[in-house]
Amino acid sequence: MSTSDCQPVEYITPAESEVVYNRRIGPGWYVLRLREESISRRSEPGMFVQVLCSEGEAFDPFLRRPFSVYSTDEENGTYDILYTTVGRGTRWMAALPDPETSGSGEPPARVDVLGPLGNTFTMPGKDESVYLVGGGVGVAPLYFLALRLLELPDPPDIHFCMGARTGKFLQGIEDFRQLPIHTHVATNDGSEGFHGFVTDLFLDLWKEGEGAGKARVYGCGPQGMNESLRNLSVDNDLTCEICLESIMACGFGICFGCVAPIRKDPASDFINRRICCEGPVFDSNLLCPGIDG
Repeated sequence: MSTSDCQPVEYITPAESEVVYNRRIGPGWYVLRLREESISRRSEPGMFVQVLCSEGEAFDPFLRRPFSVYSTDEENGTYDILYTTVGRGTRWMAALPDPETSGSGEPPARVDVLGPLGNTFTMPGKDESVYLVGGGVGVAPLYFLALRLLELPDPPDIHFCMGARTGKFLQGIEDFRQLPIHTHVATNDGSEGFHGFVTDLFLDLWKEGEGAGKARVYGCGPQGMNESLRNLSVDNDLTCEICLESIMACGFGICFGCVAPIRKDPASDFINRRICCEGPVFDSNLLCPGIDG
């Protein structure tokens, strides 16, 4: 899918999704599983949904919240969201009853969701090794991508590098460790794994395996991590795609609230492009050194 095209209108029809479970996986971290067949069927790694975090006519908070799709189960029509509680919207989500544990006998809660939105990652070429570099909730699209890569007839060799401030914030790492991939962690305080930034860990691993063939890099994380990954991929002439995170009002390109200076092609000038519908996945060569300008 081109990173310069917005999604068709049919992709932005709101739908009610049924809460299957809402599970706490760590301090302030949750996985919300929702059932809505069309979203489950059409979602691809890198795409996201916009969740209305209020009920009825409350409209508080007014704006939807964007969340990357973590995984899907098309057979059961479900999709997962990985989120952490940071404000009113995500605290509302955390309070959604879990049908598996509430025992109330009430019908499952339903959530108004818009999506899937955005574009997706480019699949690797033959004989390319893959490096996934993520931090925070940015690991969500990378987990979905790892699942898709493992479904290929000849899956690539996959290295996943996850970074966090300290070991207790490596939420979701156990899901990756259950996959047949190489999993590496970095913590700023050295409490687990590599002591330092995850991009430094990735660079060391890539240099160690440099002679094994071509590499393709995929990243998603906080702005500082994305900037560092962009810079080192450009400096080392690496094929790299980065899924940007942004506050989004509409999610489908009409409000222009999530623009950033991004080239249309490597030879063009930087122009304001919409992360929500022209991305959120971009070739690192198109991103400006500061990413958000």
